[in-house]
This record gives sequence, C-alpha cells and structure tokens, in this order.
Amino acid sequence: MAQLTTEELQSIKNLQSKYNQAIFELGAAEAQLIAIEEQSEKIKKSKKGLVSDLVTIEKQESELIASLQEKYGQGNIDINTGEITPIQ
Repeated sequence: MAQLTTEELQSIKNLQSKYNQAIFELGAAEAQLIAIEEQSEKIKKSKKGLVSDLVTIEKQESELIASLQEKYGQGNIDINTGEITPIQ
C-alpha cells in the first residue's frame, strides 16, 4: 500500500487549515455585515423620525410667526431681549 510522505501529508493539513481559517473569517465578515445592516436600519428609522420632527417644528414656527405678526406687525425680533424692531 502506498503512503504519502511526511511533507505531502503536512501540505494537505496546511491547506485544510488555511481553508478552515478562510471559512471562519468569511463567517465573521458576514456576521459583521449583518450587524452593520441592522445598525444602518436603526439609523434610517431614527433619521426618518428626526425629519418628521423637523417638519413639525417648521410648521409650529410658521404658525408662531404668523401669530406674532398678527399681534405686533412685521418686524425683527431680538432673541436676547424680546424687543421688536418694526420693518418699514
């Protein structure tokens, strides 16, 4: 019966080891991609909520401006003092 040399057997074992390591690393990379995709989805949902909040804030701002203009007329407001300088 024929038998492989020690070097040939070691070459096969080395290749199997490299193959197994590559498979392991591929699995680890896939797991990282899944985690990144999940995080990306969470960020997208958060962004969507923030955009919705921004639209609501802009609407509230427009309503407040209209209310203040109705009460005080057109003017510039000093945010620090609350003083209104009419626009002429």
